[in-house]
Amino acid sequence: MVSKHPNIDLLSEYATGGLTPAQNATISAHLHYCARCRDHVRSLEEIGGWMVEHSEKEPVSDNLLDAVLARIDASAACPTETEPVAPDLAMLPRSVQKLVPGGRADWRPLISSLEVAQIPCGETRFELSLHRIKAGGRSFQHDHKGLEITVVLRGSFSDGDGVYQEGDFIVREPGDVHMPIATQNEECVCLSACEAPIRLTGMLTRVLNPFLGFNPA
Repeated sequence: MVSKHPNIDLLSEYATGGLTPAQNATISAHLHYCARCRDHVRSLEEIGGWMVEHSEKEPVSDNLLDAVLARIDASAACPTETEPVAPDLAMLPRSVQKLVPGGRADWRPLISSLEVAQIPCGETRFELSLHRIKAGGRSFQHDHKGLEITVVLRGSFSDGDGVYQEGDFIVREPGDVHMPIATQNEECVCLSACEAPIRLTGMLTRVLNPFLGFNPA
């Protein structure tokens, strides 16, 4: 059961289109699992629609409607084929599958129990990526130089602050230190948006820190 949710400010910005692409991706992934937050977003969108409907109208050009309809017709005339997804992505939310180029994640091992696959999302503030921890495996202990948003997509993990299940939305502030550990019976896959590179604080600091760059794309 989902127990960790975005706050109302994030949901409001999502409903009004005010988030970055990476932040938007994490909210969309969470909404796949969370009926409560879907209801909140629906209510916020209805409020926004009411405000637009009752706001002062701005004049537009006479040919604006024709131009919009022409673009819609052009899009409908050129349907896009759905890319088949690799088996390791098939059980993830559709919103996440659509972000992965070619439907295949480019997994890169960091340590024996942890792999990462970066996802290009067209921005420079956040780095968006998938993380996969083997069953019973652990990530490295690290802290954060910037904001980190994580959504559990499959399986679960724990750290010194609690246990996180599928759909949970976890926000880490700069300075937070933790070490995720997957449950023993199932691998854990997460979607993360990082505002700055993490910094290792455990025994692997000297070995791996130089390789942990920050590459928003």
